[in-house]
Amino acid sequence: MGPATTTSEAGPKEDPPSESSRRSRMTTENADVARLASLLAATDARSASCCCFLLHVQPERLADYVEAHQDVWAEMREALTDAGWRNYSLFLRPEDGIVVGYFEADDCDAAQEAIARASVSLRWEAAMAEYFTPGGGDKQILPQYFHLA
Repeated sequence: MGPATTTSEAGPKEDPPSESSRRSRMTTENADVARLASLLAATDARSASCCCFLLHVQPERLADYVEAHQDVWAEMREALTDAGWRNYSLFLRPEDGIVVGYFEADDCDAAQEAIARASVSLRWEAAMAEYFTPGGGDKQILPQYFHLA
């Protein structure tokens, strides 16, 4: 049975959930989060050689951001290759500025650490910073849970 409903001139109005109902929902949500974390940590599909991440570009700066990537500096491309990045692609959801990045490496963590140490990468990231929403330039790494070879 759900919350009680009352009717007024503005239409039906639900009473706020009880404290015990709210606690029960929070407990269920916490259990779901814990179950998901456990599944993601244990999946055999996880790979140290694949990395997918999200960035968030300001929607009004999308054209400039995409244009900047039509001529990535040769030095930056070389640094990515030297750091072990391969099959690197960026995908865009134009309606909200979400960028999905994907790359492969023998060891993605090591490849990310290597590119972070490259001076050209720091310059490239500084040049790209103006396009991102606050915090949107920080890679949000996505967990892998399925792979079809």
